[in-house]
Amino acid sequence: MAPTTTSGRPYFFFSYAHLPAADGITDPNIWVGKLFHTVREHVISLIHVSPDEAGYMDRESMIGDYWPEQASKNLSTCRVFVPLYSRGYFESEYCGKEWAAFLGRAQGYGVPRAIVPALWVPPGQLTLPAAAADIQFNHADINARYADEGFYGIIKLSKYRRQFEEAAFALAKQIIEIAEKAPMPERAIPDYRSVPSAFDHSRPDRPVTVTVVAPDQGSLPRGREPYHYGRSPREWDPYRDHNGSRPLADCAAEVARARGFRPMVGSLEDHLDGLCAEEPQAPGVMLVDPWATTQAQWRDSLHRVDQPGRRWITVIVPWNRDDQQLMRDETRLRGCLEDALGTKLGEPASEPEVPTLDAFRLALPEVLNKASQQFFKYAPAYPPEGEKVEKPRLMGPEESV
Repeated sequence: MAPTTTSGRPYFFFSYAHLPAADGITDPNIWVGKLFHTVREHVISLIHVSPDEAGYMDRESMIGDYWPEQASKNLSTCRVFVPLYSRGYFESEYCGKEWAAFLGRAQGYGVPRAIVPALWVPPGQLTLPAAAADIQFNHADINARYADEGFYGIIKLSKYRRQFEEAAFALAKQIIEIAEKAPMPERAIPDYRSVPSAFDHSRPDRPVTVTVVAPDQGSLPRGREPYHYGRSPREWDPYRDHNGSRPLADCAAEVARARGFRPMVGSLEDHLDGLCAEEPQAPGVMLVDPWATTQAQWRDSLHRVDQPGRRWITVIVPWNRDDQQLMRDETRLRGCLEDALGTKLGEPASEPEVPTLDAFRLALPEVLNKASQQFFKYAPAYPPEGEKVEKPRLMGPEESV
């Protein structure tokens, strides 16, 4: 199958690590958005294409769009991939999947990799994985000040406005040059999230289960609005905002991975046998939607987990006070939670009310550490295989033969 060159495909896909919403900050990704729009405007002006043909950034998806489909479609057709290097970029599973999905389009064609990287922070602050380390790109050719400071260092200060405009214009020209001389061939990517991350260059040996206790859009309790839910439990997003936020399970996995854990994400159905085992199989954290506990089938399963002594399994309950429907049903939901998980919620390591995504990110590392400590305390120890060796004993001179 030969590469195709369909018109209308975006010149570049802008890949970046999403910053979570924080108290008092309306849009934490506003400066990244400004960079994207500036570069895209230059592309539009230079080659006279529509905004959709110029570039794609996933935060632009309209509310109600299914963002994985939109991202997969644009990853399938974009000519150039523009990763924005930041401290969080190479820790992001989503960014690694976007990178791998794009490069997967080159298989069998022998074409060069159409990647034009951009710096968000100074290069000295970055540790590049193998996937990025062998990309030859001279950032000084874009702009000297930009190469030292990154885009964030020049976009916010008015004294560097000229340097920012020069760097954004030069980046747009680089994108156009690569897109027209050596574009990546198109190849359909049904769901880029199924692709292994390109940044999994090391796998931590501390497994942890991340269990999502939430319905999907097809199994919601009667009357519950579908705004915070997706096509599977894993896509539950209790802190959803209007800026392309990600499912809570994926946020938890990124936090866990950044702290040396190997997260194994699944639904309650996926993990139930392990959670109910008398002997611990792995430390774990359960992310519990209060609405799930209103349904009998969920409560029955949670009762099996809610046993005293299993402190290697901890519980976090997101409680977004901006969710008006949640707050209207607060009394009933708290009663259902207590009925389903009263024992677990009373344990010191659990977090029964986490109001914001920022608070969730702060709480999760401590919850993981406590679960891990309890796992090592209670996990069975297995002696090494082979013949038993007697413990050596020191002998005094008078005991020697």
